[in-house]
Amino acid sequence: MARWDTQIQEKKWLHVLRWFMGTTACIGCVLLVLDYGFYLSSPAHHRLENGFFIIGFLFVVVYLFQLLIRQDRWEYLRANRIKYAVTGLIVLEIVAVYLFRLQLGRIAIFREISLITLRRPHTVIFQCYILFNIIRWIVKVTQYLAQFHTSPARFILLSFASVIGLGTGLLLLPTSTTILLSPLDALFTATSAVCVTGLIVVDTAVAFTKTGQLILLALIQMGGLGIMTVTAFFSLYVGKQMSGREQVLLEDMLDTDRLAKLGSILKAVFFTTFSIEVGGVILLYFTWRSEFQSARECLYVSFFHSISAFCNAGFSTYSDSLMRYAAHVRLNMILCSLIIIGGLGFGTLQNVWAFLASGRRKTLPYLSVQTKVVLIMTGGLLVLGSVLFFVLEVDHALLNSSWKGKLLGAFFQSVTFRTAGFNTIDLASLQDATLLLAIALMFIGAAPGSTGGGIKITTIAMLLSTVFAIGRGRTRVDLFRRTIPMMVFYQTIVVITMYLLIALTVWFFLMLTEHQRPIALLFETVSALGTVGLTTGITPQLSPFGRLFIIGTMFLGRIGPFTLALAIGQRRQTERYRYPEERVQIG
Repeated sequence: MARWDTQIQEKKWLHVLRWFMGTTACIGCVLLVLDYGFYLSSPAHHRLENGFFIIGFLFVVVYLFQLLIRQDRWEYLRANRIKYAVTGLIVLEIVAVYLFRLQLGRIAIFREISLITLRRPHTVIFQCYILFNIIRWIVKVTQYLAQFHTSPARFILLSFASVIGLGTGLLLLPTSTTILLSPLDALFTATSAVCVTGLIVVDTAVAFTKTGQLILLALIQMGGLGIMTVTAFFSLYVGKQMSGREQVLLEDMLDTDRLAKLGSILKAVFFTTFSIEVGGVILLYFTWRSEFQSARECLYVSFFHSISAFCNAGFSTYSDSLMRYAAHVRLNMILCSLIIIGGLGFGTLQNVWAFLASGRRKTLPYLSVQTKVVLIMTGGLLVLGSVLFFVLEVDHALLNSSWKGKLLGAFFQSVTFRTAGFNTIDLASLQDATLLLAIALMFIGAAPGSTGGGIKITTIAMLLSTVFAIGRGRTRVDLFRRTIPMMVFYQTIVVITMYLLIALTVWFFLMLTEHQRPIALLFETVSALGTVGLTTGITPQLSPFGRLFIIGTMFLGRIGPFTLALAIGQRRQTERYRYPEERVQIG
């Protein structure tokens, strides 16, 4: 009986502590927004520094108290080792600063942090610790919401909408912009960043401060990887177990049925992403280094463009995108590589890596049908797009370029048309035929599970395979000695039909509200729907209604028409009956 009473008391205390820490995390979030989002006086900053110390100290005390009152404290400590390891480092920092009077500003790395953030190293450390705990509580809220009776599609829709709303608020903060940004423009920019599109109504290089650009970069990274993927990753690494509902949500977002290996897949996704992005930063840094007087500025620009390129976002810190580097071979190749790798999809990258790393084993891992389709279609579309662009524009947009510049420009535009959003040529100077080529490539997009958009290259591959198979009189579709299930073709029809309906509907309304060329409006529509971000220059000229149409189109393009259909429809049902068949004449 005494043991039972002890367990009840323990649960009550833990419940109170959770609410207390949740409230503390909210207060810490408010303090961070005030510190970095507003221009404050020195006394106000000093009071905020004291607030950060109090909030951080409360987290330390509560975590230690939480560990003491638990009966299973050692098991809990092992399960939450990262949380307590970080807390232990904070305790050591407090002891070093306040007991041994250690001057962190004398240490080179902390001095550099102080110069970048314009805050004392001690304050920055506590801010990072508070941010770590805020992320933990965002994870907890996500876990709580995931347990409600909702479909994966609805959860995906709500998660992206929530981050867009948060991003809109952050972009409206005074320190985020150099101009007075309207709420509509902030919403447009946040949607474009989260949906990794890249369409802009204000110049990113001019209208946003470094703080605003970093907010955009965070939104791009969240949108590129997927909100649930991000929160689940942190959930794994802060020791929180995912519920069965969360695992189903993640399977849907990552397009995998390997429930038991979901944790390892998430880790592979994140480490693959960050490894490629870090590699891109290094290559871009040494490519750009001679053009910058400051190593810090060069590192920042390399960091920004590496993430933007891999996430196929198309945001740039240059007002002319990358037109000034149209003839820079090394830079073009690095960015093209990041764009292509980001557009292949995590499943494809993992399958290819397993195949290449297997060496000369007797039982080699085989390339899946999807991987083969993605690689063949990607290569084919890149070559076809480059050749057609070169032929169409060799005497027009590419007229004044050298032969090397012409080939490089054609290849880069072929790559970027596939949802990247960067450009090295003025798209307003392209012929209508070239714009139609770009629209077709943007409509197709990248691979499933990638950072890119569009109907996906596997969708168009399934459509073409079906046409060729039926044209030859076959009753099924076989690819690489595998039979493709009929459900795949039903999904293909749904995705293509919904994309076409959305594109044509938005294009029709834009022609009613905007006074622009129809081809330019169609280009803008498909660019938004395919989350590409390319424009002929009409985006800043759109009316408020036009901007709202494009915002909705970007959102639909990111979450996917098929996902939207699942979100607003009922659950799939298996019919228990079958009517007699009757033929309908086609053609």
